[in-house]
Amino acid sequence: MSGIRNLAALATTGSTSRVLNLNLVAKRYRDDPMRKQAPLFVDDLLNRSILVKHRLRRDEAYLLPGSTTVATKIIFPLDFDDLELGGRSIFVNQKGYRQAICDLVGYRELELERDFAVLSMLNDLPSLDPFLVREQLRRNHHQPAECYFTISPADTSRMQSFTTAEMAPLIRMAFDNGGRGGGAGMVSKLADALLSANADTRLDPLRETLGLHGDQFTQGIFSWKGFIYYKWQFSEMVQGLIRVTQEMDQIKPAGRGDQTSREEIRQLKTSIRKRIREAARNCSRVLALYDDAFADLVQRGNTAAFRRFLLEAPLFFLDLGHSMGVISHIISFWNYRFRRGADETPSADELRDILIEFETGLAPRQISGQAW
Repeated sequence: MSGIRNLAALATTGSTSRVLNLNLVAKRYRDDPMRKQAPLFVDDLLNRSILVKHRLRRDEAYLLPGSTTVATKIIFPLDFDDLELGGRSIFVNQKGYRQAICDLVGYRELELERDFAVLSMLNDLPSLDPFLVREQLRRNHHQPAECYFTISPADTSRMQSFTTAEMAPLIRMAFDNGGRGGGAGMVSKLADALLSANADTRLDPLRETLGLHGDQFTQGIFSWKGFIYYKWQFSEMVQGLIRVTQEMDQIKPAGRGDQTSREEIRQLKTSIRKRIREAARNCSRVLALYDDAFADLVQRGNTAAFRRFLLEAPLFFLDLGHSMGVISHIISFWNYRFRRGADETPSADELRDILIEFETGLAPRQISGQAW
């Protein structure tokens, strides 16, 4: 397979918004009883695979139906302890993918129905952010061990505080309308309920305020969680993005290299800077749509506009999730490869490969109309 250099780099980088590294999870939590009791997949090979949100190249487009531009790639390492040897890869929903998986892992299709359902859930997501992956699985009644979701206690706490502040105006409005009051304690409890696994009865006042019921309310709450998560994540990543862009401008490969390589690297850096700005503006634009709809609800009581926004949110998610996922992946990968104190300077070939991957991931995408 191509990209062996990048596959080897995943050996210790863990998961990002674009990569779910189950091989590393299996190594780090080898003796964790919860991982054995509640695995993500039934099949052990799938549980040690690497899932990647992959932008399709032109010569790959024929593999998947429709106008899909970003696919979920499953990589099965040839050697779980030596990723430099490469691996076999299969796209979710490519022609004949179910049979290809069955042939590879040695199960009949019927025996893998649960695993295919999980792959479908992950494929429906715009990125592999741990928070969104966990919520997507939870709402589909699938709760694997927590070791699969690398959400630190500090991040969880900051996310909780951010959600409480974000939700406060609406929760107060909903409970005041119900005559039960919406003090600080109630706001905190409702924010906690919003982030919990299910849209339970504690959210009934919000259910009534929004006029959503059944599956529409469940889907609406999931969309809401996603927008709040992305808004929090965007606020957290801005400074990191500025720093990575500055470091990218300054970094030079080892040795002098030839003029052609130096010029190609310079052009790649220029293109990446431009595309990062475009991706950040796109994130801001979509998040502004959410902010406007939410303000319309809280300040003017326009429940219809916010309800409509939540129901249409999956289409926004594809665009927002792609941009956020690529930006987050760039920051995470750059911080790992060029972490402060690291002595190794990249060769011209390695730096070029990294920059090409970044540029490709940031390329404008066509909206296919897919929704989850």
